[in-house]
Amino acid sequence: MEGIYGSTGVWFLIGAILVWFMQAGFAMVETGFTRAKNAGNIIMKNLMDFCLGTIVFVLLGAGLMMGEDALFGLIGLPNLD
Repeated sequence: MEGIYGSTGVWFLIGAILVWFMQAGFAMVETGFTRAKNAGNIIMKNLMDFCLGTIVFVLLGAGLMMGEDALFGLIGLPNLD
């Protein structure tokens, strides 16, 4: 668990920020391809995509990422004790 406090945590935050900007940019591109009356719906769809992705990561991805090593160190499995 010491990795989260070192360079692994910094790399994780940089990646999260880049994904956030990518999501915002994709929302702008997708909004540009639609009519003005549908712009609010497209922005809300992309916001919900980000929110649901965050919830799934918290429920599933964080345990796989920060869990104990399994499968020869390829993924981590959460400690269910």
